[in-house]
Amino acid sequence: MAQWLWAELKDLFEKDDGSLPEVRVNYADKNAVASGYSLLRGCASEYVNERAYFWSKSKNEELQLESVPNAAALVVAGDASPFHVVLAGVQSQGATIPDLGVFVFQNQLALDYRMGSCWTPTVLEAFFRLLLELCDLDEKSSLSLEDGVVGNVTARFQQAWHRYVTENAGR
Repeated sequence: MAQWLWAELKDLFEKDDGSLPEVRVNYADKNAVASGYSLLRGCASEYVNERAYFWSKSKNEELQLESVPNAAALVVAGDASPFHVVLAGVQSQGATIPDLGVFVFQNQLALDYRMGSCWTPTVLEAFFRLLLELCDLDEKSSLSLEDGVVGNVTARFQQAWHRYVTENAGR
């Protein structure tokens, strides 16, 4: 287990300050957005939202996410507006990651999370493994935090991310 990861980033996860921090997976290959959404959906047990939906541009109406094979593919194609859904029961490395909000854009998946005591060293490592799987879908992908995060926090996150990737390449 990567105890160093928790020591380095626990302040971004362990205490609920009421915010919903965001980690963004940026893709050069737009098709990776649909694949990433499919991966996330496959790791989750359910939607938290009572009515998980998206806006269909082609039908000019709101449709339930489950009414199509992959709503993210429609966003990528320009046939649907970007949408947000909260996934529960996301599994990675045998650990359950706390509820994850997923905002689907044409070239990005933005994951938001609630900070708090449910985050542990094991859960954080599972989250990073999931991020690695998402990034592996596109060799030109990158990971970032939302705009407006203090520079030293962003630099510390990026340093931890690059170390994690280096230590887990090929696993």
